[in-house]
Amino acid sequence: MSNSPRPQLKASALKRVTPDTPFYIDYEWWQKSDLDLKTYLFTRLDIDRSAILEGEGEQVDLIDEETGEVVAVDGFQYVIQTYFNQLPDDFAERMSLVDAVFCVLLANANLPLTANEISEKVKRPPDTILRTLGGPKIYLGIRPMLDED
Repeated sequence: MSNSPRPQLKASALKRVTPDTPFYIDYEWWQKSDLDLKTYLFTRLDIDRSAILEGEGEQVDLIDEETGEVVAVDGFQYVIQTYFNQLPDDFAERMSLVDAVFCVLLANANLPLTANEISEKVKRPPDTILRTLGGPKIYLGIRPMLDED
């Protein structure tokens, strides 16, 4: 019998993503990576630099239409959210899947969306979203929300 202990696996490593698994953008991933979020937005998504710089450093109060709750958000986040919400409905269909999901999550203020909800917005099957974003490789910080039990 071996004296070496069995490897311990995190509970989240054992969970599988499903069409009802929510996804979000992990901003900590951006901080740890060699990529810069603002540079990505400027170069890949054709965003006006002056619009982003205008809102930087300020706080904007947003009112949740459902609850009436007032939430203070970073001006940068507000400008980005507003930008993506003003794009035509078919914008996500014309982008790569990863870029489209990234934009949809930004437009949703990075509130988690399930693969089914994302699928409706990007007009791609939930299974494709799960195969692309539900695996071990992280694209643009997009991660599934797996409960840490």
